[in-house]
This record gives sequence, C-alpha cells and structure tokens, in this order.
Amino acid sequence: MARGAWVRASSTAMKNQPAFRRAFQRTHPLAAALTMVALAAGAFFLLGSKEQEPARSGPKVLVLYDRGQPWTWLGEIHSLKLENLLGHFDARVTRKPLADYKSADLDSHDATFYLASAWNEGTLPVLFERELDRTSKPFVWVGLNLWQYGWDFEQDTPRESFVSNYGFSIDSWSGENHPTVFYKNTELQKEPFDPGLTRVEIVDPDKAVVHATCRDLDGYEWPYAVQSGHFWFVADMPLISTTYENRSLAFADLLHDMLGIPHEEIHLAYFRIEDVSPVADVGMLEQLGATLDALDVPFTVALIPEYRDWSGIYNGGTLEIERLTDKNPVTREIHRWIDMGAQVVQHGTTHQTDGILNPYTGASGDDYEFYRVSADEFGFLTLVGPVLNDSRAWALGKANRGLNILKNAGIRPVAWLTPHGLASPVDYKAIAEIHPVACDRAVFFFEDSQGNTQITELDAPFVYKDTYGLVRIPETLGQIDPWGWYDIQPPSLPSDLVRRAKALKVVRDGWAGFSSSWFLDPALIRETVEGIKALGYEFVPIGANPGGSLEKRAMND
Repeated sequence: MARGAWVRASSTAMKNQPAFRRAFQRTHPLAAALTMVALAAGAFFLLGSKEQEPARSGPKVLVLYDRGQPWTWLGEIHSLKLENLLGHFDARVTRKPLADYKSADLDSHDATFYLASAWNEGTLPVLFERELDRTSKPFVWVGLNLWQYGWDFEQDTPRESFVSNYGFSIDSWSGENHPTVFYKNTELQKEPFDPGLTRVEIVDPDKAVVHATCRDLDGYEWPYAVQSGHFWFVADMPLISTTYENRSLAFADLLHDMLGIPHEEIHLAYFRIEDVSPVADVGMLEQLGATLDALDVPFTVALIPEYRDWSGIYNGGTLEIERLTDKNPVTREIHRWIDMGAQVVQHGTTHQTDGILNPYTGASGDDYEFYRVSADEFGFLTLVGPVLNDSRAWALGKANRGLNILKNAGIRPVAWLTPHGLASPVDYKAIAEIHPVACDRAVFFFEDSQGNTQITELDAPFVYKDTYGLVRIPETLGQIDPWGWYDIQPPSLPSDLVRRAKALKVVRDGWAGFSSSWFLDPALIRETVEGIKALGYEFVPIGANPGGSLEKRAMND
C-alpha cells in the first residue's frame, strides 16, 4: 500500500470527529449532556475582527435564562446554543438572566424564549409574570419551573387563570424515563442522562395544540411541545441533546412556527471527501473519482494544502514536507474532480502542529492544528488550551498561508473546515474574515460556576450564522466509519447515516451532510448517497440553495 494510504489507514480512528465528541462527555451528568470538558490551565482572549460584521436583519429575539445556583450556569450555555440556532433566521438576539428582566422587555422584542434549567430558581420576578399575562408576542417556555407560573401553591391546584388562558394544566414533574419523542410521525430519542419531563394535560383542545408527544415506559404519551396561541411550552431542555435522531430536531423545526417564519419545505444534502493531502495515493483517488463521477452529484473535497511530518514518523525518522503545487499528481487529480463538479474546502493548512504530538503523531491528518489536545490509552481526550502564541494575527497568517498554497496550485476553495473541528475563539473569528462559510460544527467556550473553562458543541440540523461570524453548513449525519473508536463509539455505516437522514426530514429545511475519508471503499459512499437520495434529498453544491440561503449570501459577499 502506498504511503498516503497506509498513513491514513493507521490513523483513521484518531480522525473520527464524532468519537472526539463522545470521548470527553465524562463530567457532571448534566455537563456531559452538553458535550463539555474542563480545560487545563491556560487563558484565551476573545479578539474582535478588524472588519465590522454585517448587521443581522432577522427578528429581534430575547432569550432569558436561569442563574445563581451551582449548576444554573448551564442556562448561559443553553442560551448561547439557542442564539446560534436562531442564526438560521438571522435573528438579532439579546441574552440575559431572568432576574435582570426589565419593564416592557417582552413587548419590545418580536419573540421571547425562557430557558428554565435550574430547578425552582426562586420565584418569578413579579414584573415578568405580570407582563407575561398581558403580552401577545410569541413566548416560548422551555424546560423546568412552569409550575411557578401555572400552579396555585396556596390551593395546591393548577392556577385557574393559567388553565383558562392557555387550555392546558400542569400535572407533575416526573424523573421517570421518557425515552421517546414523537414528531411528524417520526420517533426521536431522549438521552438516558436526561429522563425527566414536565407532565402537562390538555384541558381545552380548542386552545391548546400538541405538536409533539413524549412516551413514558408504560406507553402513555404526554404532550411534549404545546402551543396555545402565542404561548408555547416545551417539556424538557432539548438544547442539551448530543446524539443523532434526538428530540432537538423537533425543537429546531418548531422554531420556524414559534417565530412565525415558515421556511420552504426543502431537503438538501451534501457530502465531503475528507483529508486529501499532497501525499495521498493517486491511484486510490482515481478509483474514488470514478465512483464520484458515476454518482453524478455535487460533492466537496477537504484539502490539506501542506503535508508535514516533523518527526519523520512515517518517513524513517526524516522530516517530510510536501505542498500542493501545479506539478503535484494529487493536484492534477483534484483538478479532474473539479471538472466533474467538485468544490474544494480548505482543511486547515497543515492539520498538525510542529514540535509536539497533538496528540498522536505530529503528522498531517492525524493531529489538531488550532488547539492543544492530549489523549490517554483509552481514547479519551483532554483539551489543554490554545496553541502557543495563539492570536488573531497568528490565525490569519496560518490560514492565509494555506489559502495561498491552494491558489498557487490553481485551486479556489469555497469554504473552510477546521482540522478535527476545534479551534480557539480568536481563531474562529479570524478565519471568518477569510472564509465566511465553514463545514464543521461550531464549538463554544465559557466558564462554569467554579471558574473552569468548558466547551460545548452545537448540533444544528440546518445552515446558520454563528456568533463568531461564520455561516455553518453542518455535518448532520456524521462520518462513514467502518471501525469505530475504542469502546467509546461503535462503527458508523451507510445504513446508520441513512437512518439519521430519515429522522432529519422532520426539519423542513434541514441539510443532510456527511463525510468519508478518501481511502475508504468507494462503495460505502455510493451506498450512502443512493440511500439519502431515495429519501427525497437533493444533493447540491454549497451555496446553491434555491431559496436564497445564508451560505449563498455569505459566498457572494
């Protein structure tokens, strides 16, 4: 087997990004649900872009959240994730704790969300409760504590005015297992670490509409997403979901109705060939190219502009550097793919870090480039912190160097893909100045109540503009992975990806996105593409959404 093939084959498990996500879900149960891990000591600084980001033009949305108790900092995380989901609507979002509510906040926004994540966090602010009774603006209550608004504690019965106004009443909160949500005749999952549900009952079906239900272990279906005119209630916190085919898909789709923005029903798809570098085996690329040509659908290829093996681990102990040039055989094959309709995504610059194992071999394609990571013998990762000398200038210089390599080889990338999907906040903001469109999921950083730095990843089902300024076209189905990752994650085969795409269809304008390493059997890609097409998805180039999407606008700016 040629060098590029066995280099990748030996490190495939290391490359599996979904495995990375699950590898660090080992903290407090609620924190694990949010895909977080404490970072080792090391500060980072948020630096703004030199250029002013274009103003958003969508609805003005207020997001209220809980704070104050040891775990109520999770409300800030939930609100940050919701703000980014609302980037799908180009929303202008204000986030603040419920305790900071001011007069007329509800009526001065087009819609308000209250993310109740802290159990019984005090009483509701009197002003907030009074104005909630009066407002006619869309209001969405998500999660816990509805009993503080809808229950009469003196009489120990449902609050009469609440039931009269909204047509449903509170039954109880149950910590029993409620494993399944049903939405649009589709079964979606609730994660085992989050079994509970606020149980409500419909009293007046003419006032209260049930959009989704949740089934308990006895088979009884409870209302999950309820609408009564302008007032909505979601019976748990879908923003903590970390798996595919989960209840967050129902919430994401219902955002259109909550905001009154009925996007067109359209199911688009794209896929990406991953980790092609200057040392890839050209014969294998040609074989893959024949399959891609026969599929006759648009696709993208993630190119690593420069291959570096600083320790010579794959080259007999001798440093090896190879760049994509117009004379490189890989470059010639990629130009043939471009002629077939491929689009190129810049996959970092070197996809590794010189002088260190970050965390595996130091060679391109194996390691992280824009963040420091360590690994243990069981496959679990610890995030160490930003790379040495991390700054806006460093990130711009790094990304531009790779971009210039591609341009000198006659290749114009249309988007960015962060190596292993992880960079520091300052790096993401800098990259947005060069590439307005990215194909990796957004990762966000914050501090918990103990002062520890944490991260969370957003599993969005549709295109959105994040708070770094990047328009994200997410990999919603994951990666073809015939092997899995230690005992942490099982293999992910075409049948798994197609099943995920079927669940994703509940989102009216969701993107079915997946990736595959270039050295895998092309038949796996063919099976996946054909299965997704059979579900009614249309494979399109990035930026080709006929509805005039965010990513198309970003690419034309």
